[in-house]
Amino acid sequence: MTSLDQIIIEWFNTDFHTNFSGGIVGNLLLMIISLLMAGLLSGVIGFEREYHGHSAGLRTHILVSIGSALVMIVSVYGFSYWDSLHVDVTDPITRDPARLAAQVVTGIGFLGAGTIVQTGTDVKGLTTATTIWMAMAIGLACGAGSFVVAAIATVVALFSLISMRKVEKIAAKRNPVIMIVCQSDKPILKDVILIANRYNISVRGTESELVSYQENSALRLTFHCNFASQSSLTAFVDELRFTIRPLELKVSTADN
Repeated sequence: MTSLDQIIIEWFNTDFHTNFSGGIVGNLLLMIISLLMAGLLSGVIGFEREYHGHSAGLRTHILVSIGSALVMIVSVYGFSYWDSLHVDVTDPITRDPARLAAQVVTGIGFLGAGTIVQTGTDVKGLTTATTIWMAMAIGLACGAGSFVVAAIATVVALFSLISMRKVEKIAAKRNPVIMIVCQSDKPILKDVILIANRYNISVRGTESELVSYQENSALRLTFHCNFASQSSLTAFVDELRFTIRPLELKVSTADN
């Protein structure tokens, strides 16, 4: 928490330096501002996801962040009643604000995992799962009163999402993923490597599995191509189609 955050919190806790309600009104307003800040900051990231048509968009990010902020607010303020009953405030079970926050960090992983989908050569949703986790962190920061850090993290995250997109696409084009489906009794890996060597393409991360294709057994081969120019990749794929005659061939450079 920065010194500016501490000044803001102190100002609200003292009812704007008047202390006319013992800090009750100021704390209530601080909670409301924490929730609004969490929704606003995460909404910026959620809008970027929504704009590019991803499954978890504006509403999901806002709700995750507000929910995280609410958990942190409850952690900080929700046990003051037990203080009045003279409960041992040193007991970490009742007073440690980090306990509930830690559960949020763990639990949000299940929600993020639900956005990750593998379709053939594509693994979609990794970036969206990360932004959901980021929305959770922003919410916890706002709930704890660290508004400056939350705002800075939002700016950095948004900059990364927007500015790195073009760089990522350029890198993906140089390292495409190719999926080939052929008859299960037809060995093709040796032919693929020989053809790749002719075009100076490095094949790595080869995976093969038996799949069902149009009610018949088939072999699906997936591999990554390193440092492949567009011209060599096109020629490589064309020769694969002509030589191997696959049932299906797909080239993927999609982003997440």
